[in-house]
Amino acid sequence: MPLSFKDLYRFDEFELAPPKRAFARNGTPVVISPKAFEVLTYLVANPGRVVTKEELLSAVWPNSFVEESNLAQHISWLRKALADRANYIVTVPGRGYQFTAAVRAEAPVDRNGDGHAGPRSGDQAVSTVEESTPTSPRDPAIRARDSDISRNGQDAGASPADVPLPPANLPAARQKTGWKTVFSVATLAIALIATAFLLYEKFGAARFQTPVSVAVLPFANLTGDPAKDYVSDGVTEEIIGGLARVEGGKLRVIARTSSMSYKSTNKAVKEIAKELGVQYVLEGSVQSEGNHVHVTAQLIRGDDQTNFWADSFDGNADQILEFEDRLTSSVAQSLSLTLLAGKSPKHTAISYAAHDAYLKGLYALAKRSKIGLESALLSFGSAVALDPQYARAYAELAVTYNLMGQFGWMSTNQAHSQAKAAALQAIAADPDLAEAHAALGFDKWFYEWNPGAAEKELSRAIELEPTNVDALHWYALVLMTSGKLPEAEKQMRAALALDPKALILRTNLGWIHYTARQYPQAIEEMQAVLQDDPNFLTAHYKLWWAYSVTGDVPRAMKELEALGLDLFNEETEKTIADAYAKEGYPAALNAMLVANQRYASYWYLVVDDARRLCFAGDKAAALQQLQQAVDNREGWMIVVESDPAFDGLRGAPEYATVMRRLHEVSAQAP
Repeated sequence: MPLSFKDLYRFDEFELAPPKRAFARNGTPVVISPKAFEVLTYLVANPGRVVTKEELLSAVWPNSFVEESNLAQHISWLRKALADRANYIVTVPGRGYQFTAAVRAEAPVDRNGDGHAGPRSGDQAVSTVEESTPTSPRDPAIRARDSDISRNGQDAGASPADVPLPPANLPAARQKTGWKTVFSVATLAIALIATAFLLYEKFGAARFQTPVSVAVLPFANLTGDPAKDYVSDGVTEEIIGGLARVEGGKLRVIARTSSMSYKSTNKAVKEIAKELGVQYVLEGSVQSEGNHVHVTAQLIRGDDQTNFWADSFDGNADQILEFEDRLTSSVAQSLSLTLLAGKSPKHTAISYAAHDAYLKGLYALAKRSKIGLESALLSFGSAVALDPQYARAYAELAVTYNLMGQFGWMSTNQAHSQAKAAALQAIAADPDLAEAHAALGFDKWFYEWNPGAAEKELSRAIELEPTNVDALHWYALVLMTSGKLPEAEKQMRAALALDPKALILRTNLGWIHYTARQYPQAIEEMQAVLQDDPNFLTAHYKLWWAYSVTGDVPRAMKELEALGLDLFNEETEKTIADAYAKEGYPAALNAMLVANQRYASYWYLVVDDARRLCFAGDKAAALQQLQQAVDNREGWMIVVESDPAFDGLRGAPEYATVMRRLHEVSAQAP
């Protein structure tokens, strides 16, 4: 029965405004889901008439298969929202539903241009009920984020290098509340963002060709205990990870590094959304006292700061898993949600303690310090000991071992063997886990010097999760060292689009320019990074390379002194400066070499020494160092063929011998 929507429908104390998608009772907004709003609109537009179930299903879920139980669930929700003492919605057995209230309608709005009142797929969805109620720049609870960060210590006498695969059983932790809270909030948030995405798919696809975009801000830790920061940070990271697994990369989720940069900000949501280039911002908080937990989450539109969706939970920790299941199911049913089907982890931690250990590992890993990585090894090792099928814990364990070897904080052989074993364990537990394939790809590139095999694993990771920033980043580096520079830049920029504030991505974009001998662009990129963070060590390192290969010795010296201070101490910085003043740049480079060897227990890479010797003009010594690096199987040898610092060695027979040995090792890799 063709009808026209009105501007406004009134019945008793209720008002329904379809053009604004607003529903209120005595002027107070009533929160209902988007699909429930459409069901109510259709019924109110047909007062007194029995609307069949088939008609409602066709109007609200066109071109979709939806079971009648889904519709019945929405009717139940509407009756609760209407405080249905007046029995507004009557079930007519065997037929459908009848809206019985006396409805007063105003001015027609022909939304479709065809006289039909039903929703049209080309219309863009807006906020369900709070269009005219902007939020404050920051909710007081969100502004109360605690900026203190506690460090995770490691067990006395335990060495992270001794974490076996799988490790021996460790004592089970008893911190259950944090684990359950994290899972509920993660599921809640994923459901909320999936809601936004489904609305986009339903109403906005004709208008926008770019994906829906969202930033998940750090959930506020309102427990009053800074030691629980790892729980709220874990909430944030798991939400980001869950949303990143939306099929086909159709939902652009800002990655962890950029999101976490707003942990203690007072910026308004609108400003954050503009800085990150997103349409929506999700924020929330976690509070707990004893066994009682309070969780809030709200999805906010970036353009006008109106609430797109909000929900909260109050209850006992023991009820949280039940709550998250119910919430996920309800949101999925309300939107015919199949978007995340088949994308959930193959295995969920069977132990509260295992997941708690996993969250502690994520928190420590994010620090990227030696102490942090050692702590992460212990935490992830505990997680997989408590749950030997915990794929994500194995994957992050592999990442941690990869980084330990990359930074020179663990022997190459140990880092390689443990990282590879952990990655393979993760893939065995969950063959479709993108993080595991990405970690294995990095291992094959860096430790096995096998870029072809690395490309295969990283391509698989990106296929499984197109918005996985680590996979895009590492794939770009593999392409760079393989001489595929335009594609490398493309992949690095794709990673940056997802994590625009990640200094390492910006620095490594400069690295790609450096490798392409595009020195002005490389220097500009790295200088911009140091303007934002003057203490970012990797940018100083690679800027030093760029100045050295271009012969800009004064600026190279400035970066070398900065490295001496950052890596070591003021005494080393002064020693380097004195050597330069007395004997020139080669002497300063030698002073850096001596310092590096002196502090070898902290940071020592043979390829770095070979690069310094090239800058100093000592080709024979540089070649000797490269041979030692091959013999040591040092991962950084994979960059030598593409690094301009070694261009002066390429014609030497000894260089050819070194490279031949490298390729032999690569060919022997399984």
